[in-house]
Amino acid sequence: MSDVDKHAVKVEISGIEYSLKSDKDAEYVQALARYVEEKIEKFSENTSVKSQTKIAVLVALNIADEFFRLKKQHKSLQSRLESVESKSGELNELIDSQLKRFQQ
Repeated sequence: MSDVDKHAVKVEISGIEYSLKSDKDAEYVQALARYVEEKIEKFSENTSVKSQTKIAVLVALNIADEFFRLKKQHKSLQSRLESVESKSGELNELIDSQLKRFQQ
């Protein structure tokens, strides 16, 4: 996606304003920023770490962990769905063959 297709979106995270370029809807980008802000606030409440940089890195690792777990879950669900679809196809073929036998 070229810069021509992107628009500026201003977000604030931990009191710092960022001007981001994105091809995504501004509301979506704002929602992402709010999510990161909430994660930072929650993490900050439960740690003695004071460095904003360290907090940001630890929050990024937590978000990456969520992403990897959800990706693994998605892959598992996709595999289960493919299995169900395959079994469904087999059952449809069996039903069709039985219907043809009885219609003859």
